[in-house]
Amino acid sequence: MIIHPERAALSHRLDGKLDELAKPFEGSVFRFVAPKYCAVSEMFAGKGPLYSDGRWLAQGDWLATYTALLPETALAEALASNRYYGFPDEKSAPLVFVTAKAKLRQVIDLRDGKIRQRLRTSEASIIKTDWRKENNAGYEAITQGWGWAFQDSGVEGFIAPSAADQGGANLIVFPGKLARSSSLKVLSEVEWPR
Repeated sequence: MIIHPERAALSHRLDGKLDELAKPFEGSVFRFVAPKYCAVSEMFAGKGPLYSDGRWLAQGDWLATYTALLPETALAEALASNRYYGFPDEKSAPLVFVTAKAKLRQVIDLRDGKIRQRLRTSEASIIKTDWRKENNAGYEAITQGWGWAFQDSGVEGFIAPSAADQGGANLIVFPGKLARSSSLKVLSEVEWPR
Protein backbone atom coordinates (compact mmCIF):
# COMPACT_ATOMS: atom_id res chain seq x y z
CA MET A 1 0.00 0.00 0.00
CA ILE A 2 1.26 3.48 -0.87
CA ILE A 3 1.41 5.66 2.24
CA HIS A 4 -0.60 8.88 2.23
CA PRO A 5 1.47 11.73 0.73
CA GLU A 6 0.67 13.97 3.73
CA ARG A 7 1.63 11.42 6.40
CA ALA A 8 4.87 13.17 7.41
CA ALA A 9 3.13 16.57 7.45
CA LEU A 10 0.36 15.17 9.66
CA SER A 11 2.96 13.88 12.09
CA HIS A 12 4.72 17.26 12.04
CA ARG A 13 1.45 19.02 13.03
CA LEU A 14 1.57 17.07 16.31
CA ASP A 15 5.25 17.67 17.09
CA GLY A 16 5.67 19.24 20.51
CA LYS A 17 1.95 19.95 20.86
CA LEU A 18 0.65 17.00 22.89
CA ASP A 19 0.52 19.04 26.10
CA GLU A 20 -1.74 21.56 24.34
CA LEU A 21 -3.88 19.09 22.40
CA ALA A 22 -4.27 16.07 24.67
CA LYS A 23 -6.47 15.83 27.75
CA PRO A 24 -7.23 13.03 30.23
CA PHE A 25 -10.19 10.74 29.54
CA GLU A 26 -12.00 8.55 32.02
CA GLY A 27 -15.16 6.58 31.33
CA SER A 28 -16.77 3.40 30.07
CA VAL A 29 -16.15 2.29 26.50
CA PHE A 30 -17.93 -0.36 24.47
CA ARG A 31 -17.34 -2.73 21.58
CA PHE A 32 -18.68 -5.86 19.96
CA VAL A 33 -16.29 -8.75 19.38
CA ALA A 34 -16.55 -12.13 17.71
CA PRO A 35 -17.01 -14.96 20.23
CA LYS A 36 -13.50 -16.30 19.53
CA TYR A 37 -12.06 -13.03 20.93
CA CYS A 38 -14.02 -13.12 24.22
CA ALA A 39 -11.10 -14.01 26.49
CA VAL A 40 -10.25 -11.09 28.77
CA SER A 41 -6.76 -10.98 27.26
CA GLU A 42 -8.23 -10.56 23.75
CA MET A 43 -11.22 -8.20 24.13
CA PHE A 44 -9.28 -4.95 24.26
CA ALA A 45 -5.79 -6.13 23.22
CA GLY A 46 -5.79 -4.08 20.02
CA LYS A 47 -4.64 -6.86 17.70
CA GLY A 48 -7.25 -6.22 14.99
CA PRO A 49 -5.07 -3.81 12.98
CA LEU A 50 -2.35 -6.46 12.78
CA TYR A 51 -4.69 -8.53 10.58
CA SER A 52 -6.97 -6.10 8.76
CA ASP A 53 -7.31 -2.49 7.67
CA GLY A 54 -9.49 -0.08 9.62
CA ARG A 55 -10.61 3.52 9.29
CA TRP A 56 -7.70 4.72 11.44
CA LEU A 57 -4.86 2.28 10.75
CA ALA A 58 -3.71 0.24 7.80
CA GLN A 59 -3.06 -3.44 8.39
CA GLY A 60 0.11 -4.22 10.29
CA ASP A 61 0.82 -0.70 11.53
CA TRP A 62 0.28 -0.86 15.31
CA LEU A 63 -1.82 -2.28 18.11
CA ALA A 64 -5.01 -0.22 18.42
CA THR A 65 -8.28 -0.91 20.19
CA TYR A 66 -11.33 0.58 18.50
CA THR A 67 -14.04 1.35 21.07
CA ALA A 68 -17.20 3.46 21.19
CA LEU A 69 -18.41 5.91 23.80
CA LEU A 70 -21.99 4.60 23.54
CA PRO A 71 -23.33 1.04 23.12
CA GLU A 72 -25.39 2.13 20.10
CA THR A 73 -22.29 3.43 18.38
CA ALA A 74 -20.47 0.16 19.09
CA LEU A 75 -23.27 -1.76 17.36
CA ALA A 76 -23.33 0.60 14.37
CA GLU A 77 -19.56 0.22 14.00
CA ALA A 78 -19.80 -3.58 14.26
CA LEU A 79 -22.38 -3.67 11.46
CA ALA A 80 -20.70 -1.07 9.23
CA SER A 81 -18.33 -3.36 7.32
CA ASN A 82 -20.96 -5.85 6.21
CA ARG A 83 -23.35 -3.02 5.35
CA TYR A 84 -20.65 -1.34 3.24
CA TYR A 85 -20.39 -4.47 1.10
CA GLY A 86 -24.16 -4.97 0.97
CA PHE A 87 -24.40 -8.00 3.26
CA PRO A 88 -27.45 -8.32 5.51
CA ASP A 89 -27.01 -7.54 9.20
CA GLU A 90 -27.55 -11.16 10.22
CA LYS A 91 -24.23 -12.01 8.52
CA SER A 92 -22.52 -9.99 11.27
CA ALA A 93 -23.75 -12.34 14.01
CA PRO A 94 -22.77 -13.72 16.40
CA LEU A 95 -21.25 -10.80 18.26
CA VAL A 96 -20.58 -10.34 21.97
CA PHE A 97 -21.04 -6.97 23.66
CA VAL A 98 -18.14 -6.06 25.98
CA THR A 99 -17.36 -3.06 28.16
CA ALA A 100 -14.17 -1.62 29.62
CA LYS A 101 -13.27 1.23 31.92
CA ALA A 102 -10.76 3.58 30.31
CA LYS A 103 -8.52 5.81 32.37
CA LEU A 104 -6.13 7.61 30.04
CA ARG A 105 -3.78 10.51 30.61
CA GLN A 106 -3.36 11.81 27.04
CA VAL A 107 -6.23 11.69 24.54
CA ILE A 108 -6.80 14.01 21.58
CA ASP A 109 -10.50 14.75 21.03
CA LEU A 110 -11.26 15.30 17.35
CA ARG A 111 -14.87 16.20 18.15
CA ASP A 112 -13.51 19.57 19.29
CA GLY A 113 -13.53 21.99 16.35
CA LYS A 114 -10.64 24.00 17.82
CA ILE A 115 -8.48 20.86 17.98
CA ARG A 116 -9.37 19.99 14.37
CA GLN A 117 -8.55 23.55 13.34
CA ARG A 118 -5.13 23.37 15.04
CA LEU A 119 -4.47 20.09 13.23
CA ARG A 120 -5.87 21.44 9.94
CA THR A 121 -8.35 18.63 9.45
CA SER A 122 -12.11 18.63 9.05
CA GLU A 123 -14.97 16.64 10.50
CA ALA A 124 -16.03 15.84 6.92
CA SER A 125 -12.66 14.23 6.12
CA ILE A 126 -12.94 12.15 9.29
CA ILE A 127 -16.47 10.93 8.60
CA LYS A 128 -16.72 10.84 4.82
CA THR A 129 -13.36 9.36 3.81
CA ASP A 130 -14.02 6.06 2.01
CA TRP A 131 -10.94 4.34 3.41
CA ARG A 132 -11.98 0.94 2.01
CA LYS A 133 -12.14 2.31 -1.53
CA GLU A 134 -8.76 4.01 -1.14
CA ASN A 135 -7.20 0.86 0.34
CA ASN A 136 -8.65 -1.29 -2.45
CA ALA A 137 -6.95 1.07 -4.92
CA GLY A 138 -3.65 0.55 -3.07
CA TYR A 139 -3.52 3.81 -1.13
CA GLU A 140 -3.48 4.69 2.55
CA ALA A 141 -6.46 6.90 3.43
CA ILE A 142 -6.04 10.28 5.13
CA THR A 143 -7.68 8.88 8.28
CA GLN A 144 -5.08 6.09 8.36
CA GLY A 145 -2.34 8.69 7.93
CA TRP A 146 -3.76 10.50 10.96
CA GLY A 147 -3.95 7.26 12.93
CA TRP A 148 -0.31 6.59 12.16
CA ALA A 149 0.63 10.16 13.17
CA PHE A 150 -1.30 9.93 16.45
CA GLN A 151 0.32 6.64 17.37
CA ASP A 152 3.75 7.89 16.36
CA SER A 153 3.31 11.02 18.51
CA GLY A 154 3.08 8.94 21.69
CA VAL A 155 -0.49 9.93 22.56
CA GLU A 156 -2.42 7.15 24.33
CA GLY A 157 -5.49 7.48 22.16
CA PHE A 158 -7.89 9.78 20.39
CA ILE A 159 -11.63 10.36 20.15
CA ALA A 160 -13.16 10.75 16.70
CA PRO A 161 -16.68 11.26 15.40
CA SER A 162 -18.16 7.96 14.24
CA ALA A 163 -18.70 7.46 10.52
CA ALA A 164 -21.21 4.69 11.26
CA ASP A 165 -23.37 6.49 13.86
CA GLN A 166 -24.21 10.14 13.31
CA GLY A 167 -23.57 11.95 16.58
CA GLY A 168 -21.66 8.98 18.02
CA ALA A 169 -17.95 8.87 18.78
CA ASN A 170 -15.15 6.34 18.98
CA LEU A 171 -12.17 6.17 21.30
CA ILE A 172 -9.18 4.54 19.63
CA VAL A 173 -6.63 3.42 22.24
CA PHE A 174 -2.99 2.48 21.60
CA PRO A 175 -2.33 -0.21 24.25
CA GLY A 176 1.42 -0.02 23.72
CA LYS A 177 1.46 3.69 24.55
CA LEU A 178 -0.37 3.60 27.90
CA ALA A 179 1.38 5.35 30.78
CA ARG A 180 1.76 3.41 34.03
CA SER A 181 -1.11 5.40 35.54
CA SER A 182 -3.37 4.69 32.54
CA SER A 183 -5.51 1.62 31.96
CA LEU A 184 -8.14 -0.06 29.82
CA LYS A 185 -9.77 -2.68 32.05
CA VAL A 186 -12.49 -5.16 31.13
CA LEU A 187 -15.48 -4.66 33.43
CA SER A 188 -16.69 -8.26 33.36
CA GLU A 189 -15.62 -11.53 31.81
CA VAL A 190 -17.77 -13.33 29.30
CA GLU A 191 -19.09 -16.45 30.98
CA TRP A 192 -20.49 -19.05 28.62
CA PRO A 193 -23.16 -21.48 29.85
CA ARG A 194 -21.93 -25.02 30.30
